[in-house]
Amino acid sequence: MISAGAIVFGIALMASLGWGLQHAAMASPHLLGHSAPDLAIQQLDGSRVGVRDLRGKPVVVNFWASWCGPCARELPILSDASAAHPNVAFVGADMQDTAAGVRSFEQQHPHTYPVGPIVAGSYQDYGVVGPPVTIFIDADGVVAASFAGPLDAQTLDHYLRLIAA
Repeated sequence: MISAGAIVFGIALMASLGWGLQHAAMASPHLLGHSAPDLAIQQLDGSRVGVRDLRGKPVVVNFWASWCGPCARELPILSDASAAHPNVAFVGADMQDTAAGVRSFEQQHPHTYPVGPIVAGSYQDYGVVGPPVTIFIDADGVVAASFAGPLDAQTLDHYLRLIAA
């Protein structure tokens, strides 16, 4: 027979799981509807890409790291979406990493869009604690959505429709 304590624990566990799943897409609710904070990356070739420089075009900023397994698994999905949506700028902002880690990752899993370590602004400005987190910015530079965790194609398409309409 199941004890009352086990039932209460089970209910609490299910409630917290449901809350977490429901709020996964709200990684940075304080940013929603506000201008995207300044952020720039420096690609391995030395060129710099700034989020503000991309204004006028929808932008997907993916915060990732070379040591992040889920980041490597979502990369093909992001690369495919980048190729399928040339009107949307994709930027990979490497965080909490080393230069050697970034170079090694890029050799093994090359991105099809600009990536590099953050050189202006910070991931904390976007409310990011750890990767992967993806921020969706409309053409006016306003944060439309954020998603914490690895993206699948269906979820990514949903968010792209919000900014690329």
